[in-house]
Amino acid sequence: MTLGAATLHRATQPVAPATTAHGRSHVAPGAPRTPDSAPAGMAPTAAPAAAGPADGPVVVMQNGQLPSGITACGISLCNGGTPWVMNGATIYNPGLRPEQSGFLNPQGTVALAQQANLNTLRIINFYPENGDPNSEPYDATEWGHVDQMINDAEAAGLHVDLGLADYRNTLWNDCINPYTYDWTRYIDWVAHRVNTVTGAVYGSDPAIAFVSISGEPLPTGSYTFTARTTGQSCTLSYTTQNLTNFYANAENEWVATGATTMVNSGGLGYINEYQSAGIDWKSIYALPHNALCGFKTYGGMLAFAPTVAQYCHSIGKPIVDEEFGFQQSDGDATRASEMTNTYTQLKAIGIAGVAFWNLGYQVAATSYDISPATPLVFAAVQAAGL
Repeated sequence: MTLGAATLHRATQPVAPATTAHGRSHVAPGAPRTPDSAPAGMAPTAAPAAAGPADGPVVVMQNGQLPSGITACGISLCNGGTPWVMNGATIYNPGLRPEQSGFLNPQGTVALAQQANLNTLRIINFYPENGDPNSEPYDATEWGHVDQMINDAEAAGLHVDLGLADYRNTLWNDCINPYTYDWTRYIDWVAHRVNTVTGAVYGSDPAIAFVSISGEPLPTGSYTFTARTTGQSCTLSYTTQNLTNFYANAENEWVATGATTMVNSGGLGYINEYQSAGIDWKSIYALPHNALCGFKTYGGMLAFAPTVAQYCHSIGKPIVDEEFGFQQSDGDATRASEMTNTYTQLKAIGIAGVAFWNLGYQVAATSYDISPATPLVFAAVQAAGL
């Protein structure tokens, strides 16, 4: 993902993210990485976020009633009450034309996912991050693409993981601190959105496995950005408690709308560096409406995943690796081995779901795309057996 007009660095430790050819910023394993994009939309005049509001309503199933869609059942995920493991990928299109996959070719995306033996599509990066936060996050055309993608996925028996992280980046590209800002308006809007193709309400659509609020927060500290409208730099800071309160606020608000679709923080990174990163991952995962423990295994995170699994299983929650991947510069055979090794290690710790970055047809040294154009790694995905 790109950061639009913003230039991002940690004030105490400059970060120089390397932007790949497909537009997603990644850096070498073990180094800081830029976060996913997130939907924006709250008016800059809204009140800043306070500590987490009271919990919203809890949906209680009646005796004999089976839940629709995907639910958490202990440390596993279930589909209609039956154990189910999420096997997915993001579907970001880096700009390849004509479109063979991505939001502009949902049928091509579904066909590729089925060929790869996937059951879930992760939707993220579906509108620009450098637009007006009062309008861009609500753009009818962009959300129309999401509506169609959900429709085509559901028709093929697939689910979606809907990521809202574009909102965060739209905010900070307008010099608004996303972790102290009130997301109520945007979350309410998404939860009540009616799919223009299916007629389903997002907050209760069984095609949506879960909603991820805003994964991969950068380590706590101060960062500089360039304001979208003025071109002036600004410094935004947030603390460990700011992050925990932010996720509490957002998840509580999602449930308070009456939404029954599961919600979670989004995949956390850097938590293997807790003392320096300042992300209180245990408190975030333990939040009452955080349905599952999402993380991302770049750098040292794969080695740390068993620690996450042990904690989350101890509090009765499933674990999901929401993003991992390897550049094509590694070579097809090496990437195939890396993917197989990752799947093997994740299965060993009781993973409930995965989503690799990225399902698509781009061929470039810096690309993370996987398709028949990268035959050995594609075969590894097909054989993962999740």
